Amino acid sequence: MAVATFITSPSEAEGLIRWGILFALASDEEELILVRTEETPEEDFHRHIKSWKDEGHPVLSEISIHLFEGKYSEPELLEQVRELAPDILLLGQNRAVGLGESVLQIHRKVFEKAVCNTILIRLSKRPVQESDNVLVPSAGGPHSTVALKLGSRIARRFGGQITPLFVEADIGEEDGQAVGMRILDRVLDQAGVDKNDTEHVDRKVRVSNEVGKAIAETVQEKPFDLILLGASNSLSVKRKLFGVLPHDLMAGDESPTVAVIRRKRPVQHRMRDKMERFLTVKIPQLDRESRVALFDRLQTQSTWSFDFVLLMLLSTGIASLGLMQNSPAVVIGAMLVAPLMTPLLGSGLSLVQGNLPLMRSCLKSICFGFLAALVVGTLFGFMAPISALTNELAARGGPNLLDFGVAAISGIAASYCVARPGLSSALAGVAIAAALVPPIATVGISLALREFSNASGAALLFGTNVVAIILSSALTFFLIGIRGQLGTKKLWAHRTFIVLLMALGLLLVPLSTVLLSKAAEELPSGEQDRLALVEAMKEELQRAGITHQEIEVTDIQRGENPAVRFRLEAAQAPPPSLAAEVSRLSGELLGTDEDVNVTIKTELITTSDPTGLGQ
Repeated sequence: MAVATFITSPSEAEGLIRWGILFALASDEEELILVRTEETPEEDFHRHIKSWKDEGHPVLSEISIHLFEGKYSEPELLEQVRELAPDILLLGQNRAVGLGESVLQIHRKVFEKAVCNTILIRLSKRPVQESDNVLVPSAGGPHSTVALKLGSRIARRFGGQITPLFVEADIGEEDGQAVGMRILDRVLDQAGVDKNDTEHVDRKVRVSNEVGKAIAETVQEKPFDLILLGASNSLSVKRKLFGVLPHDLMAGDESPTVAVIRRKRPVQHRMRDKMERFLTVKIPQLDRESRVALFDRLQTQSTWSFDFVLLMLLSTGIASLGLMQNSPAVVIGAMLVAPLMTPLLGSGLSLVQGNLPLMRSCLKSICFGFLAALVVGTLFGFMAPISALTNELAARGGPNLLDFGVAAISGIAASYCVARPGLSSALAGVAIAAALVPPIATVGISLALREFSNASGAALLFGTNVVAIILSSALTFFLIGIRGQLGTKKLWAHRTFIVLLMALGLLLVPLSTVLLSKAAEELPSGEQDRLALVEAMKEELQRAGITHQEIEVTDIQRGENPAVRFRLEAAQAPPPSLAAEVSRLSGELLGTDEDVNVTIKTELITTSDPTGLGQ
């Protein structure tokens, strides 16, 4: 494995090279990869490496050093990291001459996205020698664990000490020290650091409500070469690099170097990166302008406003009249007017982005829109000149698995069309396919008519449409290039996604049951009779102890002289009593009181054994 150091400024070159050597030696890495930009001459690298040797530091024969030249942009840097595949990536974060703010931002973005252990380091004015003393403030967590492991290796490699520091809230000095030490010992155990090795491990607990102040007090008591902190994302990097110590301590000639480390990204994150790269190549991705236009369109049109309310009321009124008139054309017209598809697509977009304000706005529109449509549908139901369900009303009271398929595909089509302005003409067809308002109107009318079973079925249809469209639109937006920012707090999005998947699982149960029952009901009556008769014959053959291979009903005659003809493949002929019993059962199954004439054509199956061994 290797340590890779990307150097963009001549003023940082010596410090980054030396820290790269230290991290490589301490981690027992085999290679140090130095990547320079055009601003840093190659001669500087050789000069800095030679000066390290001349000062009598550990022999560099333990590691091999390679020099590469690289271009500097976020995508190119990440691609180089993937190609080099280091175990540790080291990046500078000094506000040095020749190092622009844009480069600092690139480093912070790479800090979040690089797949390996990544370190951002703020170099001090002190010349980098061997690192004897390392301070690691830690409260647990995966990134702090990596910091403790690396700090411990550095201290052992160079005969120094690691000082794990835990800051306990001010609950009293004595109690705070005891509680803090217990927590710190547990953290050290998780990191695999021997807390009993007092030669290399100097545990320290401070009781304070200000973490920065506690760290500063520790630094003033003992000189440290390196302060190493764990960090999960770039949001806290700037604060930890430039705010963990007061300016006067960092400005001194003996100030320590400060670094933050993020652990290697988990397997699921690396798999997501690979999938994103695959999608970028295989599926046309939205450019920035298209993404901005999409965000603006969905955010604006998903808001609960007067226009949204008016369209909901009008579309529900049209749908109610069409349902009561049993007019498919009027119901289709209501689908075209309904605005409910937009907040559903907005919900899918907010899940992918981790955009909580957009999700709240969309949920408000969906819930209020449903209630408004339900009230209108119920009012029309009470005023309806009908006393029974029409075919259009009944059709929406028995959803099945096929309706879920329609909703899911409609969500994919709608989200793709709304993201591609050139395909907006297809949205009308999608709106017709994904019926949203008619099921709500059906619920209201059915409740008014006291058709509660039909109302629950229509509500199930609406719920299925909502869940399927949100999930399928989220998937589509992800596939065409919408990504949430890494490091953003998106726990709510993950939980919402899981809840929607669970809801989908619960919805699929009744939908599947309805589909299977409908399939059984739609089976031709003649075929049902044949299956029942075959089952009856099988039971009788089993009772008689007759082995059989195939049973077929070749003919069924109803009327004055009912009759059934069977074709039977068996090892022996059935007894006459079998035909009589099957005749009685056939009469019951066919619903006739007359005797059924049963004919059983038996094809005997014999097995020849020329060797005679089977006798």
